[in-house]
Amino acid sequence: MSRPGVASGAGLRWLRSSHVRFMGWILLLELVFGAALLASVTQFVRADLAAADRSIAVEDRDSLLMIGRDEGAQALNRAIAERTAEDDDALILLVDRNGRKVGGNLSDWPPNVTAEAGWTRAELYRLGDAEPAPFGITAARLGDGRRLLVGRRAEASDQIRQTVHEALLTALALALPLALAGAWFVVQIIDRRIGHIAATAEGVSAGDIEQRVPLHGSGDSFDRLGEAINGMLDRIGSLIGELRTVTDSMAHDLRSPLTRLRARIDRALETDDPAAMRAAIEGISREADQLLAMLTTALEISRAEAGIGRERFRPTLLGEMFADLEDLYAPLVEEQGRSLSIAIERPIEVSVHRELLGQAIANLLDNALKYGAGAMTLYLDREGADVIIGLADEGRGIAPDREAEALRRFGRLDAARGQAGAGLGLSLVAAVARMHGGQVRFTRRHGLFAVGILIGLGG
Repeated sequence: MSRPGVASGAGLRWLRSSHVRFMGWILLLELVFGAALLASVTQFVRADLAAADRSIAVEDRDSLLMIGRDEGAQALNRAIAERTAEDDDALILLVDRNGRKVGGNLSDWPPNVTAEAGWTRAELYRLGDAEPAPFGITAARLGDGRRLLVGRRAEASDQIRQTVHEALLTALALALPLALAGAWFVVQIIDRRIGHIAATAEGVSAGDIEQRVPLHGSGDSFDRLGEAINGMLDRIGSLIGELRTVTDSMAHDLRSPLTRLRARIDRALETDDPAAMRAAIEGISREADQLLAMLTTALEISRAEAGIGRERFRPTLLGEMFADLEDLYAPLVEEQGRSLSIAIERPIEVSVHRELLGQAIANLLDNALKYGAGAMTLYLDREGADVIIGLADEGRGIAPDREAEALRRFGRLDAARGQAGAGLGLSLVAAVARMHGGQVRFTRRHGLFAVGILIGLGG
């Protein structure tokens, strides 16, 4: 047996559902639009019919006045008699200056109508009529003091107005269920599209990170939402893949330095020679520094990818940063017998995280010194509203099919296997580029290989 509170709660939830509210709004809009249409069309029809009735009555009145003016009183009386006998819809009354009837099919002058009154409507009895009928009437005063009242039966106009009114009411009554059916159909379409998104979210929540929202290719709001969600899922999948790679790579790359560190500690414990012990301790220090550098860089990459540190963005003249780096690396460049030049067409000031961006450029310089060749050029360029910071040298660079691997955390190419490092340099560069709304670009032109950091400033 169901509890009343539960049943009433379920009913209220049903009434609060978006489907019911959407359909209710559609019906309400239909009613408002239908009522407005009914009122406006009825008013237009009433005005047009009233104008037509008035025109006919005024035309009849003016023609009788013309006959009386041109042909005399007797001709006017004959014309009145003929029209009332031949036209069943005509209403005519001619009275003298004292109000006595001279001719027509109305017994008395209506008390609420004056000779100066314009066109109006009234319920009147004609001679021989059993019931009053609606008439549109107009009046005029003749030159000798007589008054003429002329009108037309308005039942036909009233019938047309009533027919139009009933037709509109019928159309409104038919439109309501059609609007309800249309609203239900639209709700089903929306519900189906949202259902696909919900099913994708449920699949991802259940652990299937490969789930994606199906797109219809229409470019509508649902497709744009699906594209945004799919992009977010792609990014999450990429981060999860990177996390797995980081976990595996860190476990692998930490094994060797930790093993060496343990071996050096064992040797230091086994020797009594102060010189050997000092050498072992220095080796332990170097291994510890390498481990700390690796962990610090990995932490910086994670913080950059999470967007931590955006509050430290400051307007920075990139040329001054280049000059500082040139001074810092000049001894290392000279030691290798190479050259480093700076190419800046015009000063550029942008809001950046100076420390992280400087570290990223320093990583590019380190890589160029380790794996590049020939002269190096640190350049600054514009691409639309964006800025490109790049380093070019004369080395072979990275093969196009290995670029993604080079940007991956702990990704070390064959050329780097014999060098010290953890494969985090370009990963940090990519993270810093994304933090600044851009990306890393590899270009090859005129025998030069360049790695560029695009800083997205174009919105």
